[in-house]
This record gives sequence, structure tokens and C-alpha cells, in this order.
Amino acid sequence: MATNRPTETGKKTAAPNAPDRYVGTIVGESTSREFRLAIAHETLREQDIIAVDAELRPTDGREGNERIRVWAKVQRIERLNPLFPAESGHELAATRTSPFDTVLSLSREMVTAVCQVLGAEPIEGGSGGKLDQVRYPPQPATSAYRPDTSDIARVVLGELEQKQDRALDIATLSNRSEVDVKVDGHKIVTRHLAILAMTGAGKSWAARRIIEELAKKKYPIVIFDPHGDYTGLADVPELKNKVRRYYASFPIFEEDSETVAQIVNTLGYELTGAMSGLFEDIFSASKSFIDCDQSEKGEREKWLASAVNDPNIVKFGLRPDMWLLARLAQAGETVVRNKSDDGKRQLSNWGWKKIEGYTGTEAKTLEAVRKRTFKAAAALSRMERTSQRVARNADPLPLDRKELVRYNEISIIALAGYTGDFQATIYSLIADSIFDARVDNSLSLPVLFLLEEAHNFVPAQANTPAEQRAIMTTKQIAQEGRKFGVGLILISQRPSRLDETTLSQCNSYIIMRLVNPADQNFVRKVVETLGEDDAKMLPNLDVGEALLSGQLINFPVLVRMKPPQSKGEREEEDAFVALENARKNMKAAEPANRPDRSKN
Repeated sequence: MATNRPTETGKKTAAPNAPDRYVGTIVGESTSREFRLAIAHETLREQDIIAVDAELRPTDGREGNERIRVWAKVQRIERLNPLFPAESGHELAATRTSPFDTVLSLSREMVTAVCQVLGAEPIEGGSGGKLDQVRYPPQPATSAYRPDTSDIARVVLGELEQKQDRALDIATLSNRSEVDVKVDGHKIVTRHLAILAMTGAGKSWAARRIIEELAKKKYPIVIFDPHGDYTGLADVPELKNKVRRYYASFPIFEEDSETVAQIVNTLGYELTGAMSGLFEDIFSASKSFIDCDQSEKGEREKWLASAVNDPNIVKFGLRPDMWLLARLAQAGETVVRNKSDDGKRQLSNWGWKKIEGYTGTEAKTLEAVRKRTFKAAAALSRMERTSQRVARNADPLPLDRKELVRYNEISIIALAGYTGDFQATIYSLIADSIFDARVDNSLSLPVLFLLEEAHNFVPAQANTPAEQRAIMTTKQIAQEGRKFGVGLILISQRPSRLDETTLSQCNSYIIMRLVNPADQNFVRKVVETLGEDDAKMLPNLDVGEALLSGQLINFPVLVRMKPPQSKGEREEEDAFVALENARKNMKAAEPANRPDRSKN
């Protein structure tokens, strides 16, 4: 490449040699990967996109040089004053002397911008936004300039310019707010996306913007929401009647008896060996007890209500939950303790085959199981009520998980209130079911899963069986989901706690502020498309700023995410404003004759 003269650029970029467009001159060593620009003070910022026009001799024997434009990104800016050496600075510091009181030159700074080459395109003929690899470096002493807004937008968009139906409008360039940044939605839903950021950096904000943009494409989405960050999607006018919220009832009978026994151990008291044996019988009997038609179910509910002296069973009916296990354990205890052969026979006919052989010893054991199971049922119900409250006017999860995947709809599964193990279990059961339906073609529509707080669903190291199963589920989707139309968005504030294999399967990344050194190092290791200089910026990004990297974008860029229309359940509010609002609400609720102590 060689050019020392200004080059006309045709329709794409007018007058690159104009004084207001000029930003610097290539100096020193230039390679096909990076070059340095001598620049004037404050003419450029890190992450600015600039261009250099050059000429390249054709390698196929054609006459004349090919005129190309080399695009580059400013990675870092270095300032040096050769007439103000470090020794002078130390001397002035030691003598407490201001440099302005000396004859030292303070105005001969050398400012250099280190630029990463992004690629090149022909000046004439167009490139459709696709940049070719640069195989020969631009010549030193060549001028660099600031491209037009439209040209920058075109190059950032890349090949997506020809596929606008896949474009998601999510951000603007951080240094050029007039440049809209659109990303490839196809690559997000098929090749997986990770959104990584520390708390408060804007990761849920970014995720909701992407979800809203995907909703415009009518793509089916299932969101696993541990904190209520996405319930506000239902309040967006454009998404009216497109968002369905569900509260998660723990699916007891989709688990085996051993797993449910572990739940009782965790939420109630530890089951002994003898209790565990009887618990397996109770679990099997409960599944059989509720597995009948509606008219038969009513008769069984009446019998059980009489056996345990609880009329609410008839009033509210039975559900396949932990309460059913507790009440059936109580019924078994009652008929065995009372030596009721009719009661034993009735339960045996309904599936509790071994109960006819139980004696007084088993009655005592059943009593202990009943107490533990009731305690676990109460704890599980508290979790369910919290989930239902956060989900706001939500429906219970459908038994057929395929109903969660609907064209032009978003399903939000509220997991707030449940402990991590329960959240991981609910997620893996639902995700497994939907993935299997896609594999066997019983589900026609593709789907995108969004996992908020993904490090809790797919941790680097499993400490419980629930976590182990969730990891296996997510790994399978990450590795094979593309073949079956199942995509992933992983969102995490602690990427170093994520399973490395799963994260490495994500081909697109939105990385916001990360301060923790372990998280920074992990991201540098896993995200191959993130350069060293880009990674060094992570702790200093502003709230809402993000580095886009991977297949969703033509090349890594620093952007400012556009705000979503929706709000999360836990949007941060000024603590002192919240305090005063709470005081006013309390005061308004007080009886008129109660003294106001808030002034004391």
C-alpha cells in the first residue's frame, strides 16, 4: 500500500482530507494488524473508529492500483513530553516546585493513538459492509480521518446491512451517539449470547432491550426470572397480550421419591432410614391416589377429609403437591393406629399396597414422617406464595411445558422466593421437557431461553444434585441447541462462577463493567474475540456502556445501550426517597387520633 496524497472517495465519504475531518498521520512501524497515529491534543478518544485511504497494487497482473479504505479502531492513546523527563519531575516533587515556575517546556507533547486494523474495503464499487482482511500495511505518513456517520453505521452493521429483517436496534456508539448500532438477532437466537456485568452495570436493562427487539420479530421466548426483573415486560403497550407470566409450583411428582425425600430433609427435619423406607411407600401411594378421573377424585377427597378430619380438602380440593404427601401420611397413620382394616383396605385399593401389613411400629414412624412432611409443605408453600406475589396476576405453570412456547409470545417463569436448588430443579425440568419436544418434533416452534443469574443455574462446580442436573441440561442446549432451534441467553454478574464449557459455547457477548479481577481474567480467557486492550477497559465502563463482541456484530465496539421500555420489579430507587415515601404511606394508614412520632 502506498499513498501520500489525499484520495477522492466518491460517494461513500466526501473530502477525507478536509481539515475538520483530519485526525492524525501514521508514524513509526505500521503492520497489517495495527499502526500508530500522531494526533493533535484531544482529537481522538479510545474506541473511536477512523479510516485511512490507500492504494494497493493488484496481485493478478491488472494495471493500475486498487484504491481501498482501511478501517481501524483506536485502542489506546499515549501522551509523552520528551522535553520533560521523569528525572525532572522527581526533582520538582522533591523540592515542591511547580513546573510552571521553571523553564521546562510543557507544550511539546507527543500524543500517539495505537489503532487496531479492522479490515479494508474498495473505495469504488461498494462492499456491502463486509471488510476484507488487510494483508499489507498502510504506509507511514498517510493521513487518517474521521469517517461520515453513515459510513461508520454501514461498516458497523456489516453484512447485516443486506439482512435488515434480522437486525435488532439495541445501542449507539459510545463516542458517536448519532450512530445507531444494530446486531444480528439470528446469531443471538441460534448461536447463544452471554451478557456479563457486575451488579448495577445495566445487564438486565440490556437484556430487556434485546427481548423487546426480539419480540418485534415475534420470536418465542421463555424467561427464567429469579428476581422479577422481567415482569414489567407485560406493561409495555407494544407487548400487550404477548407476555404470559407464570408462578412456579414445584412439580413434586415429576421427581423421584429419593429427590423429594431430600427436599423434606432440607425443609423439614432429617428422615431416618426407617422413615425413608415408608416415605417411598407414601410417595408411590400419593401418585396413585391422585391419578384418577374427576368424579373418582371427588370421592377420594371426601374419604381423605374424613380420615384426617380436615374439611378444607373437600372445599379446596387436592393438588399434586407436598401437602398431599403429608395428608396421606396422616391418613395412613390414623388407620394403622386405629387398626382400621377397612381404612387399610381402602388405601390399598387406591395404590398403597403395603399398608395392610403395617403395625403399631409403622404408625409411630408414619407420625414422624407426617410431621416432617407437613413442615416441608409449609416451607414450600411460602416459597410458592412469594413466587406468585412477584409474578403478579400470573397463571400456574401448565403441565404440558410445550404450552410455554408460543409464536409471538413471551413466557416469564417467576422463580422468586425459591432457594437456589429449587430454582435449578424447576428450570432443568422445564428446559429438558421443551428441548426433548424439539428433538422429537412434537414442538414445531423454535425457542430462546433466557437465564437471569445464570451462575446459579449453571455454576462452575455443582454442589448439589439439582445443580448437577441443571448444568447437564444447559450444556446440552449450549452444545446441541443450534441443531434443534433452541437458543440461550446467559446473564451473570459473576462470570467466573459460570461453567466454562457452557460460556465458551456462546458466540456473542455483551460485556459491561466488571471490577472483580477473577471475573475479568475469566472473561479474557473464555471470550476469544475480546482483545487485551478492550478487556482492560472493563472496570472503567460507565453504567449502560458495553463492549459488543462476537458473531452478533461485525467487529468489537464500545456502545451505550438504549433504554428498554419495560421496567424491572426491583428498579433501584434513591434510598432516602424510598424512606420518605414509606413514612408517608405509614402516616396515611394511621388512625386520625394516633400521634405522629416521626417528628420526634
